[in-house]
Amino acid sequence: MTRTRLLAAASLGVLLGVLAALGYVTPAAAHGADAPAAVDYVVRVDSVSVPGVTVRAVEGGARLELRSTTDRTVVVLGLQGEPFLRVDRDGVAENRRSPTWSASRSLTGRAARTGETGSSDPAWRRVSAQRTVRWHDERARELPARAWSVPLEVDGTTPGIVRGTIVRAAPPQTGWWWAGAVLAAVVVSVVSSAAAPRSRWVLAAVAAVAGAVVVAWIVAGAGLATSPAEHLGTQLLARLWPLLTGVGVLAAAALQVLCRPAANIVTAIAGACLAVMTGFADAAVFSNGSLAGPGWSRWAVAVALGGGLGLLAGGGLRWYRTPPVGK
Repeated sequence: MTRTRLLAAASLGVLLGVLAALGYVTPAAAHGADAPAAVDYVVRVDSVSVPGVTVRAVEGGARLELRSTTDRTVVVLGLQGEPFLRVDRDGVAENRRSPTWSASRSLTGRAARTGETGSSDPAWRRVSAQRTVRWHDERARELPARAWSVPLEVDGTTPGIVRGTIVRAAPPQTGWWWAGAVLAAVVVSVVSSAAAPRSRWVLAAVAAVAGAVVVAWIVAGAGLATSPAEHLGTQLLARLWPLLTGVGVLAAAALQVLCRPAANIVTAIAGACLAVMTGFADAAVFSNGSLAGPGWSRWAVAVALGGGLGLLAGGGLRWYRTPPVGK
């Protein structure tokens, strides 16, 4: 197969990958931890009636987090008023017969999909020795703007309640973020694809910066998603593929520095993966105002998108122009 056909096939594969990513990625698919990169609403916790209990929204409102510093037994009641979660001095237990338990397993879960009813006798299972628990709760998620509440029960008799509101988040300057990412991609591709031998250092520098930014962003997002009951390693594993993509781009930078023969094609492939798996997949940060990750998430995604597309074009053109070995 000639270089022209190889380049055409690679371009077609990347284009299909981009289209597939745009069609497939949903808030739940974008992050293994079931948190969207950004949403267009803000979940606020206004009050908690139980002393020693605090509740907050985490991961862009994807989950609620309850933390107890009291020795009293606090039970979160589910969608049908059934016992759902229990936090006491021994830690956290889940009622596996709760319809809400099944619904809370994922961002898109619904209690109606289970065969259990709220009247079933609780089947408690201890899941953590900590007094902090996080869960998806459809009562405190998504627009329209409204008030929401989650009932609690203390020591089996005393009622309690968590009250909050959902408000619309002001959107960012979407067009400017997309324009900046595209402009960066054009500049990187033009400068790095120049015939001058030293232009490979541009590819190396862009790959090093883009890879480092993406890895740092993923680790920072995983850190924000952890709690005393969830380890950092679990959150990183849930973000494994974007993390490996960032590491792969760093490896491409090393190949450019070492002047390896396959450096240009590897850089192009790594750039394509970066643009698809982190750039397009998390492009919701450009249009939604409430970020699930750190405050610099838009910059990280812009770097991934612009740098990834620039590496794809620059690395691909340099590879195409390099004479085959032995000629």
